[in-house]
Amino acid sequence: MRGDPAAAFARAVQAGDWPAADRALGALLRADPGNPALLYNRGLVLRRLGRLADAVAAHDDALARAPEHANAMFERASCLLELGRPGEAEVGFGAYLERRPDDTDARLNRARARLRLGRADDALADLDGLDNADPAVRLARAETLRDLRRLDEAAALLAPRPDDGPELRAAALKVTTQGAAGRVRLLSG
Repeated sequence: MRGDPAAAFARAVQAGDWPAADRALGALLRADPGNPALLYNRGLVLRRLGRLADAVAAHDDALARAPEHANAMFERASCLLELGRPGEAEVGFGAYLERRPDDTDARLNRARARLRLGRADDALADLDGLDNADPAVRLARAETLRDLRRLDEAAALLAPRPDDGPELRAAALKVTTQGAAGRVRLLSG
């Protein structure tokens, strides 16, 4: 790579050119292969490229060199959740939350992992105290209540609000119709 790879990396990230960002990080890592910050950033780029297993490995490498790197813990757990490995994701978010107990996103994601593990009560405990004004929290809480068969509470939570966009309404419909306790009211014609 010609020129300054750090500058090339910054330009690539700014442009959202993830293949170029990965190439620049490759050059930076050849010069400093054990740098936890570079390994962490490689994990972020690999996730953007859809290479989740490789992203987990990059975060593992970062954590092997800097075990207290909280952002690497969070991103690793997020990748595990996306990979469909909720048990490992739950453990990862738990370790992260030991260091950052007030992180709303980590609590929300751990709740999602617990819900996928069939532990709706634990998921609801993670969601307690989070703001239902956040659409992601609202949807996760409704999904959890649905799985706990508290359908009226879930429906009330998903009642349309004036600021709901079409994406939220579509996600709300999915929550109410899918899952073990989902339901669809059919109208007779």
